[in-house]
Amino acid sequence: MRYLYLYLVLIVLLVASGALGGDLPRLTVATADGVPLSTPEGTGFHDQVVREACQRIGVQLDIIHLPAERALLNANDGFEEGVYVRVEGMEASYPNLRMVPEKIGDYEFVAFGKQSSAQLNGWDSLRDYHVAIITGWKILERNIVASKSLTKVKDASLLFRALVDDKVDLVVYNRLDGYGTIKELGLQGIHALDPPFATREMFLYVHKSREALVPQLAAALRAMKDDGSYAAIRMRTLAPYLPAQTAEP
Repeated sequence: MRYLYLYLVLIVLLVASGALGGDLPRLTVATADGVPLSTPEGTGFHDQVVREACQRIGVQLDIIHLPAERALLNANDGFEEGVYVRVEGMEASYPNLRMVPEKIGDYEFVAFGKQSSAQLNGWDSLRDYHVAIITGWKILERNIVASKSLTKVKDASLLFRALVDDKVDLVVYNRLDGYGTIKELGLQGIHALDPPFATREMFLYVHKSREALVPQLAAALRAMKDDGSYAAIRMRTLAPYLPAQTAEP
């Protein structure tokens, strides 16, 4: 009888410990970011920043990689519970999304081409070029309206292959993602063409069903910037992908 009693006590303790100390709540977030901002292993700059912010508020992050347009649609429809990174104001077109009002980082939207001497200054300067972008990049779709032609592709690999194969003259992309793609594909003779067409702050969005997390995540991101962990992640993840002449990310 005593052994039965001890057995029952043990079962109760195990059940209680599981109930009290069970798995952390999870947040499943989609991203279309590429290397070095996001990787299949979840070790990119944005991956680590968002994961650290989630950990600080007791949430476990799951990352799903999707094409840009699909990532937005899925997050808005609640198939995933968020999306990163996106420009401010996405709620106007995707009303179920809520922006976390502390930026993850900045995007410099630049052209990449084979001719480093190309003279570009503003969106209208693309009028003499055949251009490619990735489908779902809203700022590019809205602003590139005067190019000779505009080709839309699914991902960064196809984007830069179009440039290498001379299907287009220029591709327009985020600078850091572009550097990552060039390194990953082992491309030579591809240059980022300054100045950028635009620089925008980029944010994490969550589905309205997880809206309660918004102020907590914003506070966690601010704390990371204050205590130096944000800068440490940035340097560790981005430095290996920058051109040799660039001193810092």
